[in-house]
Amino acid sequence: MPDALASYRRALACLDSGDEIAARRLVEEGLARSWRPQCAPVRECLDDLGAQLDGEAALRRFASRTPGPRGWLSRPGDLAREVMALRRANLVEAVIEEVALLLPPPVLQRLIAALGAARTVETDDLLLACAAVLDGRAARAARQVAAGAQAVSPAARALAHPRLAAAWMASGGSPGDPPGDQQQLVLAVARDGGRVAPLVALIDHGDPAAVLRDAFFLPDMVPGRLDREVLRPMASAGLRGVPVAAGDALALVSTALGSALARGRCIPSEAHQSVIARMRRLQAACGGSCADPSAGGEPVVG
Repeated sequence: MPDALASYRRALACLDSGDEIAARRLVEEGLARSWRPQCAPVRECLDDLGAQLDGEAALRRFASRTPGPRGWLSRPGDLAREVMALRRANLVEAVIEEVALLLPPPVLQRLIAALGAARTVETDDLLLACAAVLDGRAARAARQVAAGAQAVSPAARALAHPRLAAAWMASGGSPGDPPGDQQQLVLAVARDGGRVAPLVALIDHGDPAAVLRDAFFLPDMVPGRLDREVLRPMASAGLRGVPVAAGDALALVSTALGSALARGRCIPSEAHQSVIARMRRLQAACGGSCADPSAGGEPVVG
């Protein structure tokens, strides 16, 4: 167990420094050392970290060889197969967001129509994922073209049917408790393969209303990694996360985002991630009475 855990920690340090090759080597080293039954929790984390590294490498290969808009329009089935082959929901989501940025709205509409004309399992999955990830007319078009289809891949199902899993706050027992000047919030969204997508938000309470200072989504991970890589480091820094109802946490983050935008504040992480759009999609899909199937239950990790 200590050897496997040491390899895991060193792999995370290498990943933080940008050395993915060394991180992958350390993951393999840790997996080789984690054959004992008592190592199962660390082995699960190592295996998931390795899958994340493999997925991100596959995403880079996709980006380097993709033919671009003309190829996508002429061979939509190939595009759908390659995107859905990425398997993890966060990678599929990232591709859809990037394609939407690259294509003018009329071309994006043509691509959606081409996916509908190709009509395979993969194109249906991609259309359903597009309906969940895109906004406005493009989302409505994808939903209409995919009418009657059911998501087959776990990644497409996770995007098409988002669900809150759990949430923690680093100050105050619940969103309604008197807060300090700042709160750190972690909201876990259920994903494919038993993983969660952690949203980390920093909320200021200096003004009359809560204001979002920054927020970002971490890569999808198994709950054990969320515990080891997010919640425990927070606790070590004096920010022990207290479980709260996920629906209430989402409502607080959404209100704080609205306050920040109304005051003209920027969200720093928006420079490298579509944070605002993702948070708005999450609120639209999971807000209100359907938001929190975990309310009153146990969090996924603790």
